[in-house]
Amino acid sequence: MKRVLFLQGPLGTFFKKTAQYLHAQNHETFKINFNGGDSCFAWAKQVDEFTGKPEQWSTYLIEYIDKYKIDKIIVYGDCRFYHQEAAKVAKQLDIDFWVCEEGYLRAGFVTFEQGGCNANSLLDRSQQAITTTNEQPIISDQQVGNTFLYRSIVASYYYWQVRQNTKRFPHYQHHRPWVWWQEALFWFGNFKQKFISEVIDPIALKPFTKKYHKQYFLLPLQVEIDFQMRQHSRFNSVKESIRFTLESFAQNARKDDALLIKHHPQARGFAHYGKFIKTLCKELAITERVLYVHQANLPSIYRSCKGVVTVNSTVGLSAVLHALPTITLGKAIYDLPGLTFQGDLTDFWQSDFQVNEEFFHQYQGYLQDKTQTQGDFYKPSEKFLSRIAKKIMMEDTTQKTSEKFTDTTVVTNTPNQLMVEYSKRSFAS
Repeated sequence: MKRVLFLQGPLGTFFKKTAQYLHAQNHETFKINFNGGDSCFAWAKQVDEFTGKPEQWSTYLIEYIDKYKIDKIIVYGDCRFYHQEAAKVAKQLDIDFWVCEEGYLRAGFVTFEQGGCNANSLLDRSQQAITTTNEQPIISDQQVGNTFLYRSIVASYYYWQVRQNTKRFPHYQHHRPWVWWQEALFWFGNFKQKFISEVIDPIALKPFTKKYHKQYFLLPLQVEIDFQMRQHSRFNSVKESIRFTLESFAQNARKDDALLIKHHPQARGFAHYGKFIKTLCKELAITERVLYVHQANLPSIYRSCKGVVTVNSTVGLSAVLHALPTITLGKAIYDLPGLTFQGDLTDFWQSDFQVNEEFFHQYQGYLQDKTQTQGDFYKPSEKFLSRIAKKIMMEDTTQKTSEKFTDTTVVTNTPNQLMVEYSKRSFAS
């Protein structure tokens, strides 16, 4: 019998159903809630609330683990303040720390790793480990479909309950910088922008991709407040990454090449970079060679574009899967020799780099086996829960990596500072 502690999970019932499944297998389950939204979707044999100040969290957790003899901690995302501290405590006390995240290989997979994920992953990324694997890439048996409506509903309810219970959790610091009414306004803007873009973007996109067939690069933008940007890249903002890329493109790309900039679907309504890109392109004299859109079918883009520039988006991994020359500007788990361009962006534009497709095939099977689980957080089937439970109950499966990610960014762990910084940015965009 194991004693499993759940902290914050993905929106919805995944953590609740996982705890219920483990309980049915005669394991002891525990849950700590940090806000009213957590309480809505929580279930465990023992449920508690942390209502103290952030600086008291580590001491509270150490005492909690000692009191209940916790064996394992499960979290969603390892960069949230409370989870960062929990990871440190778990390492100090030598207990298992499991992290789930959206799948590196979507759709139909989720990421579920021991120790950390993304740039915090402990996955052995050495060539020897990858090339000696016997695992073959598989297609997920989970049919995901569109979960946007479900996620919107549970997100609305979650933030409403956070708002309704602020007095109960007076010191809670959220990992997102906006209050509930700001989130609501932004998501309304998201729907509005989606509708507009579905009408307008194809008018500009179709002639652009035809004119620059196999002569344009793709820059997929990321979510400004995503930890991939905040902690795993050199950039302080999405605008900074756009400027860096456009200036390099203007100076180093072939004059008959173009650049397609695609907005992130979850950032619609939260930010719009149209005026910024237009002004910068005019200064760089590349206006005719750059197009900025919100709506674009990526599989179609992959078939006609020349290469991909990304900070560390999973779009980059998808691009490598399609054998597209790709460069990452931040830390990414797939940034390896043979998979991505290892030089500077200055040289990427005119390089003859080609993806080693055989090596990627090996890497894909290896990555799936070591870090991915077939299933979906928002449609947690019995089979999926069984797979997750089996992994949780495994003894120490962490792998000591021989290749360290190079840290280029230091971001404060103080939630209040992050909230102020990103709230200012969002309204200034």
